[in-house]
Amino acid sequence: MSYNIRHGVGMDNVLDLSRAAEIIKAQAPDLCGLQEIDNYCSRSDSVGQINYLAQEVNMQGTFGRFMDFQGGEYGMATLTAKPLISTKVVQLPDGIDEPRSSIVHEVQIAQGCAIVFVNVHFDWLGTAEGVTSRLNQAKTLLQYLDTMDKAMIITGDFNCTPDSPTMSYFYEQGFEFVKKGTDNLSFQDGDRAEIDHVIFRNTDNVKIRRKNLTLLEEPVVSDHRPLVAELEVVYKL
Repeated sequence: MSYNIRHGVGMDNVLDLSRAAEIIKAQAPDLCGLQEIDNYCSRSDSVGQINYLAQEVNMQGTFGRFMDFQGGEYGMATLTAKPLISTKVVQLPDGIDEPRSSIVHEVQIAQGCAIVFVNVHFDWLGTAEGVTSRLNQAKTLLQYLDTMDKAMIITGDFNCTPDSPTMSYFYEQGFEFVKKGTDNLSFQDGDRAEIDHVIFRNTDNVKIRRKNLTLLEEPVVSDHRPLVAELEVVYKL
């Protein structure tokens, strides 16, 4: 699952983190990438949002800091119901307005099978500078991921469409795009756009296959729709 929760502030301008928690709990994902997370920031009542969410959905939470903000920290987070082998918060080139990082987990998904799960939130600006910034962030991330000889899933708010230079770069590096079908617009505020994605890359021994992908109809809780993907992992011992 991937969900940009807008630090708990809905389209009705109400701060209520419990609404995102209920959506995540109802989907019961094995792995969940969250974007726009506050960690003890005053604008969100100084709550440690990932600690709250992890407790509410009974999953393990990891926070990835972008920057100090309003007495706390702003960034991204992951939730996992599977055992973690390793965790790395990879620093990416700064965006035009904000720093960026990515959370990289090595996850034990079955006995004898581990994969890499990556959560991203690339630069958001739609200008030519933003295009270059996203591509640089993707290249830096791949430099790190290429040191890991594992099948991997990358999900999150890429802030770019499937035909963008950033996504084209991922395709060139052997990643496959999980298509959404006709109901594909994940950003729902103003100019609707397809910017939240799931991509994966296989190895000789581990193959990831698409079974289903859904963008949930949740028009109030965030300006992004929750993305839920069902993937099958086939592996050789």
